[in-house]
Amino acid sequence: MGTHRIVAALHALSCALAASLAACSQAPSAPAAGAPVVNAAQRDPIDVVVAGVEGAAVQRHVRATGTLFGEEQTLIAAKVAGRVEAVFHDMGDELEPGEPLLRIDGVDYELALAERRRAFEQALARLGLETLPKSEDFSVDTLPAVERARLQAENAKARFERGQTLHRRTPPAMSDQDFADIETAWEVAQADHQLARLNAKAQLAEARALEAQVASAVQRLADTTHVVPRGQRPGTAAGVVDASAEYVVTARRVSVGDYVSIGAPMFELVDPDPLKLRVRVPEREVAHVTLGAKAQLSVDAYTTKFDGRVARINPAVDARTRTFEVEIAVPNGDRRLRAGSFAKVEIESESDDGVLLIPRTALTVFAGVHKVFVVEDGKALERVVTLGQEVGERVEVIKGLAAADRIVPAPPAGLSSGTPVRALPPKPGGEK
Repeated sequence: MGTHRIVAALHALSCALAASLAACSQAPSAPAAGAPVVNAAQRDPIDVVVAGVEGAAVQRHVRATGTLFGEEQTLIAAKVAGRVEAVFHDMGDELEPGEPLLRIDGVDYELALAERRRAFEQALARLGLETLPKSEDFSVDTLPAVERARLQAENAKARFERGQTLHRRTPPAMSDQDFADIETAWEVAQADHQLARLNAKAQLAEARALEAQVASAVQRLADTTHVVPRGQRPGTAAGVVDASAEYVVTARRVSVGDYVSIGAPMFELVDPDPLKLRVRVPEREVAHVTLGAKAQLSVDAYTTKFDGRVARINPAVDARTRTFEVEIAVPNGDRRLRAGSFAKVEIESESDDGVLLIPRTALTVFAGVHKVFVVEDGKALERVVTLGQEVGERVEVIKGLAAADRIVPAPPAGLSSGTPVRALPPKPGGEK
C-alpha cells in the first residue's frame, strides 16, 4: 500500500513540472490588433534648454612632457686620494658655495709639502737668495757665485795685461812660458765666469720648478677639504661669480673611514631654484615655440599649476625622433618642485580669433565618437563633431558645427535624434 502512494505522488509531481515548463515556453502575446506604435517623432515635445555656439578668441598652446632638472647639478668627486676623516653634511642640507662638505686625512700631504719646502730652501741657498725673484728678467750676474767668477775673471785679465807689458819689453821682463801661463789663466777665468752664469740660470730654473712643486703640494693639501663649488655660470658676465647660488645635497656616497681614490664620487648636489624643464617638441611645432614664451606646467604631486618661461631652444632637430629640445625655466622659491620629477607643460603660442566653443556638458560620447545635439525645426538632431583644444570647462569644435547652430548644452537623459523639443532659453547665471 505504501508503494502505491509513493508512485502516485511522483506521478503528480511530474505532471506539475510538465505543466510549468509548457507555460514558460509559450511566446508572449502580441499587441492587440489596431494598437498605435509610438516612435520618437510622434512623442510629445520635451522641454530642453537651447543655446548658441559661442565664438571666442583662444590662446593656442603647444603641449609636451618632460623632466625637471636643477639649474646646476654637480657630482663632487675626490681630487686627492686618502681616507675620509670628516663628513660635514648629508642629504637634504642646503648649502652655499664655498661651504665644506668633507675632509680627507691630510697627514701624508702635509709631509709631502714639508719635503718640497726643504728642497726649495736648499735651491735658494745654493743661489745665495732668501726669496725667489718674481721677475723673469732677473739677471743672474747679481748672484754671489756669478759675481765671484766675474771678479776672478777680471783679476786674471789684469794679471794678463801686466804680464803682456812686461813680456813686450826689450829685453823681455817675463819669459814666454810665464806669459803663456798668465794668458791661459785669463781664458780659464773667462770660461769659469760663463759657466757660473749658465749654472746660475740652471739653478734658478730648478728653484722655480721646486717653487711650483711647493705650490702644487699646498694645493693638494687644500684639496683634502672638498667644498661646494663656486664659479661663473652661463649667462653671467665674464669673471662674475653668482653670489646668490645655492645647492641642496641629493646624495652622499661616502662615510668616515672610507678610502677614496681620485675621481671617486662622494656627493651629488643640485641648485633647486630655478629648475629647468626639458621637453622634446615635435618638429611640426617649431614655428609655434619662441624664446620667452609663457608656459604652465603641472606635476602629479600638486593640483595647482606652476608658471615658467621658455629659456632655451635647441636650434637643431633630432634626425632620429624628428623633435627638438626646449628648456623652460621654472621659479621654485618655495621648493615645492623637485628635480627629477615628471611634468606636463603647455607653452603659449599664437592667439586664434573666432574659435567655436561649446560646454563640455553638451558632448555625448559613444565608441569614441563625440556628438552634440542641435535643434532644428523643433527637433533634436545628433551631429558628429571633431574637437580641438580644451579651454577650461569649454572645448573647441573644429568640425561639425556652424556659428549659427543652436545646441543643447545639457541634453537630458533619454534624448535621441529626432525627438520633438520645445526650446527654452538658458537660465540666468548659467543655472540648470
